[in-house]
Amino acid sequence: MDNNLHKYNIKHILIAVVIWEVIFWALLGSFYYYIADKEVLRFENQFFLWGLVIIPLLVMGYFVVLQWKNKTLSQLAPNKLLRYLTTPVSEVKSFFKFFLLRNGLALLIIALANPQYGKSKNKMVAEGIEILIALDISNSMHAMDLDPSRDRLTVAKMSIDRLLHNLHGDKIGILVFAGDAFLQVPLTQDYRAVRMFLQSITPEMMTNQGTSISLAIDKCIENFDMENGVNKAIIVMSDGEDHEGEAEEKAAAAKELGIIVSTVGMGTTNETPIPEYKNGKVIGLKKDYAGNTVFTKLNEDMLRGIANAGGGRYTKAEGNFVNMEELLETIKRLEKTEMESDLYSDFEDQYHWFLALGLILLIGEFFITESRSGVVHKLQDYEI
Repeated sequence: MDNNLHKYNIKHILIAVVIWEVIFWALLGSFYYYIADKEVLRFENQFFLWGLVIIPLLVMGYFVVLQWKNKTLSQLAPNKLLRYLTTPVSEVKSFFKFFLLRNGLALLIIALANPQYGKSKNKMVAEGIEILIALDISNSMHAMDLDPSRDRLTVAKMSIDRLLHNLHGDKIGILVFAGDAFLQVPLTQDYRAVRMFLQSITPEMMTNQGTSISLAIDKCIENFDMENGVNKAIIVMSDGEDHEGEAEEKAAAAKELGIIVSTVGMGTTNETPIPEYKNGKVIGLKKDYAGNTVFTKLNEDMLRGIANAGGGRYTKAEGNFVNMEELLETIKRLEKTEMESDLYSDFEDQYHWFLALGLILLIGEFFITESRSGVVHKLQDYEI
């Protein structure tokens, strides 16, 4: 008998695990990207998907345990004696046992996020306009100069939530930006979905920091369908610390296309430090490369200039409240157009499928041993 059969061939197992990890994350990423544009599918508790970070940790822990087992066997006895002291192990069964455990946990996490399917599809015709909110999520939006208990971004999100209560038949979407920009919520009349995605927005979503309002306006224009004849508006919510410039020119260009650009100032004109976060906790104040504390303040002149160039209005946050009445009046003066859209008014929970399959996999893992036996034993003796 080959004495190596009493130890784990970590190289072979590693190849199998890496192949599966690539397949799993590619499938999950493709599915998530697909449902981002589909109102028929959604996760009710999207926050729980962050629990999937456990999976890479589990993979690393698995290989640490395998190495520890091999090291322990080497210390137990010389290879020639292992055949008399231990049972041969099957790397195929070891991988399959881990496969069931890893995927069972992944399915339980997905079940916690509660995938939902829209089962009731109705056509809805309403008069409205299209509004894209460009929300600044740069690090400076962590500043707490508006409210001692809330940062600028939290106040902005609360204001957007209140804005949703005053919209009827209008389509709204959210684009987040810092040094880069991307569409977080496509234009929709499903305000409940907008609120759900709104809660998950944080500055940590953007790896490329800085503030480029010009890029945000450009991206908003790209995400409008300029051929549908519906009037359009952009609302930029920012502290106005634009690091790229050209924002007024982009707002003027949007106005020429018939898109009104309004701005909301998030912050005060007094310099204030920016909290530094790690793992969701404040660990100090943000500093530059020289070790000096970084300060931020509202640039009202910049935001007023953008609103003037875009034919819209400028309004400013006061405390934890943003009075958007005048801004809304500007938007409401736009001629509303009849829009037909699919509305999924009733969503059905699908978590039970993932929960059941996850439990089946975990129970199956419990009954599988790693000892070599039967067909698996014979298959493993062949070298491919």
